Amino acid sequence: MLAAMRWVAVLAVVAGCRGAAPAGGAAKAGSASGPTAAAATAVPVPGKGIIEGGVRPHHEEAVVECAAKVPESADDDARVSALLDEANKDLEQGMYGAAWTCADRAADLAPTSVEANHLRGAALAALGRDNEAQIAYSLALSLDPDDPETLRAVADFYINGKGERGRDALRLGLELAQRGSRRAIARRRRNAPLAADLAVLEAQALNDLGRSDEALERVDAALRIAPGRGDALHEKGVALFDLSRFADAKTVLQKALTIQPDDAYTHQMLGLTLEALGETAAADAELAKAVSLAPGELTPPVLISQAEFQKEVDAVIAQLPPDRKARVQAIKVEVVDLPDPADLKAVQPPFPPTILGLYRGPVGRTVQPGDESPSIVLYRKNLARAVKTRTELTEQIRDTLLHEIGHLEGLDEDDLRRRGME
Repeated sequence: MLAAMRWVAVLAVVAGCRGAAPAGGAAKAGSASGPTAAAATAVPVPGKGIIEGGVRPHHEEAVVECAAKVPESADDDARVSALLDEANKDLEQGMYGAAWTCADRAADLAPTSVEANHLRGAALAALGRDNEAQIAYSLALSLDPDDPETLRAVADFYINGKGERGRDALRLGLELAQRGSRRAIARRRRNAPLAADLAVLEAQALNDLGRSDEALERVDAALRIAPGRGDALHEKGVALFDLSRFADAKTVLQKALTIQPDDAYTHQMLGLTLEALGETAAADAELAKAVSLAPGELTPPVLISQAEFQKEVDAVIAQLPPDRKARVQAIKVEVVDLPDPADLKAVQPPFPPTILGLYRGPVGRTVQPGDESPSIVLYRKNLARAVKTRTELTEQIRDTLLHEIGHLEGLDEDDLRRRGME
């Protein structure tokens, strides 16, 4: 299956990869997921193309200076302490450029400071400089692999960071969060907010990896520590929704909104839950509210008519090689708005309601005589919500259908992943 979309997380996508179905069961699908030659004297400049004559222009990065007040007479330890205090303050205030400068200056004075490199990573990640952030975080972890604060920050980077996060990043983030939880619990002096943060991160990763039953355990642990955390209630609502416990999810998400009434993703999650409960008008209102609260991240669904959608499906099938086309034309390919609850519960834990497609039939082997007739289903509304543009919708319909055809041909989830077809 392709990665199912869960509409609650960073990048406006909603869930993540889910576990493969057992042989004979159903398998879902989901989201996706220079010049060739130049003269010998030409020099490529990143972002600038080729510069004539082999000389690149001088370039200086703009730097936001650190506002830390450090007396001239201060020794290095005092300077580092002042710089780190200022970096922490700047991060809390969203002044990421200044935070990076402060933390970087501290790291110059104390290269082996875990906190300095941790804060460098946090500031760089907030600035969208992911490659540099990853190195800074790796350095902090190499200096102290068991520091819970650093483990929390790096786990958050891999689970919730900007940019696309695949299965391996989620698994890494989960492992770091779990390690951080163990270290936080082992401390003689407990830090309750830190322990709750780590438990929520674990729940987020587990939900995105299709392990929502396990996510419930971790988010309940977070809520025992901090009962009033809106983000923990949100994540619990996600887990309950993915497990098809819609009435419970509605109650939890409504409670979350009393704590964080302007959280776009909680409104979105509640809208999807209400839709699953058949409360269409209320669902539409919540989904519209979500878009209005985060118009730069969430967009209305790219919904096309059933007939237009069928044309997209027919076009994909028409372009298949003759043998593959014949195989697909011999089975039923349906287009429906949303998944049938019975299909979701065909496996345990259930498929999330936001899956993009489904293959009904034997998984990991080709169809044999005596098998129940296989079929493929594509979900029109879920696909419309998984994209932002009409072109992306065409691509996602194609990718989802080809993924399910892969199951028809005997490929399991790992086979498809190795082919880049998650």
